[in-house]
Amino acid sequence: MSTPSLPPPMPPNLVDLRQQHERLEGQLRTARLVVLGASVVFALFLALLAGSRLDGLAGLALGVLTFAILMLSIALCVAISLTREKEHAGPAGRGPSSFGQVVTSAPGPQVWESVNAALRELKFVPGRPIDPQTVVSTRSLSMASWGETLTIRIVSTTDGRGLVTVWSRPAYPLQWIDYGRNRKYANAVLGAVPGAETVREPDVASRA
Repeated sequence: MSTPSLPPPMPPNLVDLRQQHERLEGQLRTARLVVLGASVVFALFLALLAGSRLDGLAGLALGVLTFAILMLSIALCVAISLTREKEHAGPAGRGPSSFGQVVTSAPGPQVWESVNAALRELKFVPGRPIDPQTVVSTRSLSMASWGETLTIRIVSTTDGRGLVTVWSRPAYPLQWIDYGRNRKYANAVLGAVPGAETVREPDVASRA
């Protein structure tokens, strides 16, 4: 099976989803740095507070232990998130903002039927059209997440096939740890497309 080349340029009347995805990635990177910095400061504060309870080396040891436990907790959360992302490999890339594309020769109505079935299985609400080729669907707040948003677009390529774009991201834009949920959702929808072939291009393949 041949590998599709670069996707066609976006029609001028459609919002560039890749550009929005990349903008959100930048925001999430900034949020990660801010949260990690604040966490270090908070951990140091708690360590100093704990250490002040005891005198001498005992206080120092307690402070160091408190700091280490807090930092290890954050590192563990990050490690679990990265591990779960790897379990959901597919056309969509890693990270809480997960973007992927496939092409298919299946008829449009069949593709939309498969996509909507995948959304129902993933417990997303029915897609809301934002233009003739794009729908947005959301998943509600839960104990593990602030919720997720999925954008799905199907456009025709120059060779008559359909290009399916799926972008999944947190409903709360500063949620930089998602434990692989958005990559899971994006790849589940892309995997439901009948006859799907992954679009390979440098900036997509590097994130797979």
